[in-house]
Amino acid sequence: MMGFWFTEGLSFLPIGLGLWTTATMVTTYIMAVLRGDVVPDFPYISDTGDKIPESCVFGQMLNISAFLSLGTMYVRYKQVEAMNRSDSRCLRLLNKAGLCVGLLTSVGLTLVANFQEGNVKAVHFIGAALVFGMGVVYSCLHTIISYRLYPACTTLRQCRARAAITVVGAVAMTIAFGTAMVANYQWATHDHAHDRLHWQPGDPGYAPHVASTVSEWIMAIAFLFYFFTFIPDFQLTEMDAVIRLRWEELSERSPLIT
Repeated sequence: MMGFWFTEGLSFLPIGLGLWTTATMVTTYIMAVLRGDVVPDFPYISDTGDKIPESCVFGQMLNISAFLSLGTMYVRYKQVEAMNRSDSRCLRLLNKAGLCVGLLTSVGLTLVANFQEGNVKAVHFIGAALVFGMGVVYSCLHTIISYRLYPACTTLRQCRARAAITVVGAVAMTIAFGTAMVANYQWATHDHAHDRLHWQPGDPGYAPHVASTVSEWIMAIAFLFYFFTFIPDFQLTEMDAVIRLRWEELSERSPLIT
């Protein structure tokens, strides 16, 4: 069944994005835990890719995820463009805004991948804000687009699923960032014998820290499920590349071309 999905239209893009990103998170989590670089109980996703060698694997694999996400969002942009049969100006603006936001999300993913928190904290946090913040905006925009395309080009089930996932992602993001601020403030009020990658139940701020990390994982999973809702649409989508050669200019450059 999975092989059939991969060969149907362009469905390999959202499927590949979801599976590859999941494999990235699981692989670096296992490596980091086995090496003792993080505690097994609720580390941040990026914490599992903070130390060498898992940081190398995390960066390489997440760069591929960024490429797949950009490809998925570009195809979705072209798809909505084709679905806009009435040439609605509002839909065109929403679709273009979604593409721009999607680009920022992919850029943020590369920043998270290549600038670890332990090395370049400011850039890493900017990347995380782009990934999750712009990710919520992207899902909001395409949920609105889905409702505007209903019932001609989308189903009510898809609209509701995307709306529900968007709400889960937005709530998880709010909790993740809010509790992280509380946890970091409480952590800073005491001296510790270990670093932030090894939070212990007795540490000040441990409870909000766990709430933050769990919310981050929920948020990441929600975004992947959002892309999975594109699979039925992508199964019915094909794209062709159109190559145009300016023969006159080519002839002037090379006399061998006739």
